[in-house]
Amino acid sequence: MEDRPDPLHDSPTYLMFELMRLARRTSARMFPGPGRLRLPHMLVLACVARLGPLSQREVAEHLRMDPGDLVGIVDALEEAGSVRRRRDPGDRRRYALEATEDGRLALGASQDDRDRLNATLFEPLSPDELQLFKDLMLRVLAHHDPRFAGPAPVPDAVRDDRADGADQPPAPAGSGSVGRGSHASR
Repeated sequence: MEDRPDPLHDSPTYLMFELMRLARRTSARMFPGPGRLRLPHMLVLACVARLGPLSQREVAEHLRMDPGDLVGIVDALEEAGSVRRRRDPGDRRRYALEATEDGRLALGASQDDRDRLNATLFEPLSPDELQLFKDLMLRVLAHHDPRFAGPAPVPDAVRDDRADGADQPPAPAGSGSVGRGSHASR
């Protein structure tokens, strides 16, 4: 049999699928056993910690999650003591989710785990290559979902006036020029 390149290697969606499978396998190997936040739990907890108190409907809308899937995640987070449901003072018919102190600590620990996982997964890439990879993913996501769009790029004329950096706000963490449209077509 002839050794020919796999045509799936030309498919970005297939490669993303395989990268996600690799991330899941590596995460399970690095962080075995109970007590670790899985990605869906971490996303919900991070959303509530950052934006809460929020109703479950608001969390589902913000994360673009199926509300039915969210119920089990919130139940598990509440059972673990990471979130609490309280009556929403603005509408007593619904509950608002709040992150607990234990939840915030768990989120911090999961961030450390995620940093280690990212370092392991993306070890073959240089820092510049990793930034480019993130920027390209953000550009694709922002094209389809405004939640991933960054702040409007600063026009070249304004940027030239600020060449010395004075009065220029710091760039958001993780923002890159390719993913934000400032020179994506160059």
